[in-house]
Amino acid sequence: MPQMKSTIISMIRLEPAKPQEGDWICTAHGRAACTRDLVAVAELQTKDAVQTYRVCEPWLSENGDAATYLAEHGYDNRP
Repeated sequence: MPQMKSTIISMIRLEPAKPQEGDWICTAHGRAACTRDLVAVAELQTKDAVQTYRVCEPWLSENGDAATYLAEHGYDNRP
């Protein structure tokens, strides 16, 4: 599984999922490679700032850091 250079500091589930339109695109894959709806927004701590990362469902299981974060913390907007 791919690992990220940045640390996930929060993961917010989008309910309902949001279609990719305007500047809302799948950060992980890009609009040209991904036609799936966006299901979550991850906030990543980079070296210099907190960045917003909009993602589709496959990214949550394909990315080792995302899968680990969800297993340990769940979504930050769910009890």
